[in-house]
Amino acid sequence: MLVKLLCLALLSIAAAGPLQRRHGEQIRGVNIGGFLVLEAWITPSIFDNTGNPDIVDEWTFGEYQDSDQAEAVINSHLDTFYTYSDFQDIKNAGLTHVRIPIGFWAFETLDTPYIKGNRYAKLQEVVGWCRDIGLKVWIDLHGAPGSQNGQDNSGHLMDYFLWPTDQSNIEKSYYYIQILTDEFTKPEYGGIVDAIELMNEPQVAARPSMYDTVKTYFQNGYNIVSPKTATAIAGGFIELDSWNDFLTYPGAENVYMDTHKYQIFSNQQIHQTDQQRLDSICAFKQTFAEHTANQHWVICGEWTLAFTDCAKYINGRGNGSRYDGSQPGSTAVGSCEGKSGNGDNWSEDYKNRLRYMWYTQIDTFENGGRGYFFWTWKNEDAADWSYKRLLELGVISYDPNDYQHGICG
Repeated sequence: MLVKLLCLALLSIAAAGPLQRRHGEQIRGVNIGGFLVLEAWITPSIFDNTGNPDIVDEWTFGEYQDSDQAEAVINSHLDTFYTYSDFQDIKNAGLTHVRIPIGFWAFETLDTPYIKGNRYAKLQEVVGWCRDIGLKVWIDLHGAPGSQNGQDNSGHLMDYFLWPTDQSNIEKSYYYIQILTDEFTKPEYGGIVDAIELMNEPQVAARPSMYDTVKTYFQNGYNIVSPKTATAIAGGFIELDSWNDFLTYPGAENVYMDTHKYQIFSNQQIHQTDQQRLDSICAFKQTFAEHTANQHWVICGEWTLAFTDCAKYINGRGNGSRYDGSQPGSTAVGSCEGKSGNGDNWSEDYKNRLRYMWYTQIDTFENGGRGYFFWTWKNEDAADWSYKRLLELGVISYDPNDYQHGICG
């Protein structure tokens, strides 16, 4: 009788929230951005060295230059931008996870200008490094056929993205998720791949008509991944409660909700005071906590300490900054001088402002949700977006527990 009552009690606890295979695990991670998917702001030299200002993304990188030359550049980048020692450094920084973005063109180019290169082989190699070092991995389909958001980070900057309008794009995406699942759940990887993220940043907020398409894709993608590892779905920049009772227990388990929180990509955000910005971050804490308790475990899969958009090309190659008013339609807040770059000239006051962005976001993401992936580990010249450089500058600590706990209450 006692055993029966205990079983009933455990069932009631499970039914009260999302069932997770690794209950209680905190994710403290970084993104491996600009590596398998190029972004002009992460490695501006690669784009500047083309001498062609029309090359703004992976699509145009292959379209507007000799393909053999483009492939040689990409393969050289794959061999040098991240090495084994980078992942050792990530582990030594007290982090537990890396999130690795990859585009569909790592598998096949589908008669597009994309350059395939050695990306998939490099992904296999890097996951092996993470296994040996003891870093857990999320693999993220960052660029889907036709683009899921029209942003350069999807591989193709375009006004009207095509992924949700062509069923063949969707079917191909299932195929890539199947490849990733079959490969990275093999015994030789030692279970190091903690989750597969079905798609990065589908732009549901900008195109609400794709919501049902995305839900169907997530459901079918979950069916591919779930027998072997955890599944991550993306919030699509809509309210978290829009996903309530979808892929939740008992119909589904081991599902993470990835939401991205930036503070700079609108005129309203860029004009906020520091306190307004910190208050808006703290406001997420309760929302994250409620969703984590009752729906999916919430992870902030991308965020930064930047409170300006002054990093070179952060709004796309050739676009200006809202902060200094050089982007059309924006009103300047101030000068971008000394607001990004390598951080050598940052004052202690400026570092403290960034540090409070750190404290506030860590408190929200760890104590509201189940953790985070900072964007990104490193880049060429945007220290406020580089976990590695922020460590070197002393803005953040090598001990992820060393922050002002409870800053959001």
